[in-house]
Amino acid sequence: MGNNGKSVAVIGAGASGLMASWQAASLGARVVLFEKQRMIGRKLRATGNGRCNITNRNIDVSFYHGRNPRFVRNVFARFGLDETVAFFRGIGIPLVELESGRMYPASLQAASVTRIFEYELQRLGVDVRLHRRVERIDPHEGALRLTTAGQEREDFEAVILAAGGCAYPQLGASRSGYELASMLGHTVHEPFPSILPINITLKALHRLEGIKRDCTVSVMRSGRLADRSSGELLFTKYGISGPAALEVSRTVNESLESGEAPDIVIDFFPDMDTDELGSLLSELWSDVERPVALSLDGVLRDRLGETLVKIAGVDPAVPVKGLSVRQKTDIAGALKGLRLKPGAPRAFNEAVVAAGGVDVGELNPVSLESRILKGLHITGELLDIDGDSGGYNLQFAWSTGALAGIAASS
Repeated sequence: MGNNGKSVAVIGAGASGLMASWQAASLGARVVLFEKQRMIGRKLRATGNGRCNITNRNIDVSFYHGRNPRFVRNVFARFGLDETVAFFRGIGIPLVELESGRMYPASLQAASVTRIFEYELQRLGVDVRLHRRVERIDPHEGALRLTTAGQEREDFEAVILAAGGCAYPQLGASRSGYELASMLGHTVHEPFPSILPINITLKALHRLEGIKRDCTVSVMRSGRLADRSSGELLFTKYGISGPAALEVSRTVNESLESGEAPDIVIDFFPDMDTDELGSLLSELWSDVERPVALSLDGVLRDRLGETLVKIAGVDPAVPVKGLSVRQKTDIAGALKGLRLKPGAPRAFNEAVVAAGGVDVGELNPVSLESRILKGLHITGELLDIDGDSGGYNLQFAWSTGALAGIAASS
């Protein structure tokens, strides 16, 4: 690599910043990578429970959200799943596919991904500057001038803003990227947490802490189905967690952000229709002397039956023969469609990803270059695109980073 290449600054050594740096440097650019922490890829090391869920075999636009998820299609058309798999294999990281299409490095270790990136960037001559926080980006005589917190100033022909979102601040995430983009005239849609547990206001439910059950969770907005997920639900001391809750959390928090409290409806018997559940209850209630809560112990574990009976407004100790038709209907309703209200969203430190961010309409999807400021490219989680859990967010980071790196170096 000669030193006559274009000067490119990359801000942020997360997934999209590492990919952007590699692509730009491999095409001959002189790359300086600024990272405010003391190591590269800190958040990357934590993904996939430390195994690094690099991508997903089932990549598709339907797994992405934001004001313009179609933007994803244009990005993936140029650097998608196949290109990502080939890139990682090319740097010595073959991928393996595990549960539900999730793809990981064959080492099943995120640290090996960051170690190989460290080696690759060194090999390509990237100037990696750790513990450097960029505080300003200013147009200056046809270039872009970066100013660090230590008042170092340097001019570059192109800048790739890959500073990441504000989810998981305990791993160094912050709002600095949004602030830099906003200072340069970009529209930033207020970020909100996604893929995280849900607070539930009903205190009676909090008694179920620690209980797990396969359920279907539906989110209703203005009486219409807005989202639905089936799978394991974990009850907590503040509400619900587990895959079934995490998958609908974005819709819940988006509703709350817009000032509307949706209804969360839990079906504890998703494999039965209402009539089948009715038949089961008739059978369980054939011993009319048995207390109603105990009559459910054979089908609902621990305190679940007793708690749902209470929520339905019935005394758990009442024998079945003492139940009115209305009470039986109310209990069946709680089992098949327990309606709950969410509390305020939980904090970003529990969120896998931040939804919201820089408006993608202000970027060219081919190059990720700003339509507002020539030479500025914005990538990854900073953008108003977020994916479902399962490698989708990392894939978007790799793809946008690659396209920005390629474009910035040319």
